[in-house]
Amino acid sequence: MDDSLSSEIFNRYIESLDYNKVYFLQSDIDRLEKLYRYELVQDLKKGIVMPAFFMFNIFRDRFTERNKYIQKRLDKPFNFTIDEYYDYDREKAPWSKSTAQLDSIWRKRLKNDALNLILAGKTEEEARQTLKKRYKTLYKRMGKYQSEDVFQLFMNAFAGSYDPHTSYFSPKAKDDFNIRMRQSLEGIGARLMSENDYTKVVEIVPGGPADKQGILQPNDRITAVGQGDEGEMVDVVGWRIDDVVQLIRGKKGTVVRLKVIPAGKKVSDPQKIIRIVREKVKLEDSIAESDTLEIKRNGEIIKIGVIHIPSFYLDWDGMRSHDPDYHSTSRDVKKLITELTSAGVKGILIDLRKDGGGFLTEAVNLTGLFVRTGPVVQVRQSDGSVKVEEIEDEGVH
Repeated sequence: MDDSLSSEIFNRYIESLDYNKVYFLQSDIDRLEKLYRYELVQDLKKGIVMPAFFMFNIFRDRFTERNKYIQKRLDKPFNFTIDEYYDYDREKAPWSKSTAQLDSIWRKRLKNDALNLILAGKTEEEARQTLKKRYKTLYKRMGKYQSEDVFQLFMNAFAGSYDPHTSYFSPKAKDDFNIRMRQSLEGIGARLMSENDYTKVVEIVPGGPADKQGILQPNDRITAVGQGDEGEMVDVVGWRIDDVVQLIRGKKGTVVRLKVIPAGKKVSDPQKIIRIVREKVKLEDSIAESDTLEIKRNGEIIKIGVIHIPSFYLDWDGMRSHDPDYHSTSRDVKKLITELTSAGVKGILIDLRKDGGGFLTEAVNLTGLFVRTGPVVQVRQSDGSVKVEEIEDEGVH
């Protein structure tokens, strides 16, 4: 942990805040470099993270200034007769030296955004109104940033300076990661999104508690959440979507109450309260799945199986509790191979293009379905020692 690492962390953190160089000014960067470029590591050793928040607050001030300019500029039409060029990739561009330079960059950016919308069929007035709404939403999201979010950005700049495959998870991010790995959660079984300060139900997960009860519907808007049958209803209008989700999730068997504006109703219409008992919800659409392709070759139709694997997931708790239906990549793929073989495929293609990683043991076990024995991967520890993960011969599938 030396000056060179401190400099790397500084660069990564600034990039995570303003990767396209459209908010900070050169004077901001000069000031922050003088204060922190070679001091971050020394502060981290002492547990001091104040510099991260100081830099973020300057960024937030610049973000607010840009939003004011954006809303004002979108009140006026654009001149599309001028021959000018907009460079949307500013990674290697210099920082702007003045507010006027930033105004020019943003004028072209907004003009480019508007032109794309016009080419998609909108009038210029409609395009400008759409952009006003888009950037207002972006500004609202920034206003909902919490200290935990800033800390996560900074810790990821620190972790990424050592190893691009190492990430810091905040408690919320860790919960979401565990859900993706288990392919299940304990909650009500509804997919939610944020829309105009409201939490809207996008989809009811088939077989989940909300689906079984049958009252909560897509496009319902949640305005308050209460815990148990007697807990206070907490107003969640204007909340971040992940904070609302944290309130709704909970242990299996517990009660959550939702106050909702039914789909199609106005905000002024009477709202209803829905009582739902939380259960374990399996996310079936995020597990491995198969398909078949028919390929013509030399006048013969050949059937090929394709298995899409989204991640190397494992329901660790389900495995430990001996749940006979727990999900894991290797278990699910083994079933799919059996099904495809029964369907008469001549070969199987494994599609890992969107696989984001996960449990290393599952990657090894998956390989064991096709390879009888031998090493699969080596892991080099920080002390230089190497651990080899090998397949135990249990017979290829």
